Amino acid sequence: MNQVPVAAGRADAAAAIAAPLMTSAQTDFLSQLAVHLGMLPSDGASLAAPRLFTGPAGLACRLHLLLGEPAVRPEALLPMSAQELAGPEVHRLLSLQSLVLNELGWYLGTSGEGLLQLSSLAWIDDPLDAATALDLANGVGIAVLHALMSDEAMAPSADRIAH
Repeated sequence: MNQVPVAAGRADAAAAIAAPLMTSAQTDFLSQLAVHLGMLPSDGASLAAPRLFTGPAGLACRLHLLLGEPAVRPEALLPMSAQELAGPEVHRLLSLQSLVLNELGWYLGTSGEGLLQLSSLAWIDDPLDAATALDLANGVGIAVLHALMSDEAMAPSADRIAH
């Protein structure tokens, strides 16, 4: 059971309670991933969900840890709610969702916070591959935002999303 010192503040207590118990392999994995992301190895534990951190393109990201295993499933939150979309934008969103799923193996849905979110469908067990996936999620996320906010009525193409 997690114990929090009596002198700890409420934020420290909440963080200690919410902090998942990690194996040494998971801690090592996250430390290596932190280095690939340009952070200190000691920042690795702060990458695990439910915590959010800023990704390479500035999007909020989180990493879900596979229970007991050194593997993560990355997510990138887009600063837009699905409720902000109407009319042709909804069709564009559904086209983008299909494209991202079929071409990249990522799911475009909504987060618990109500924002659009890109989620990997695969667990990634290599720190460098996880860093690359976060970079991809950020780039694709920015492309999705641009496609949703564009005035073009055309369905998105794979070339515009992937690059």
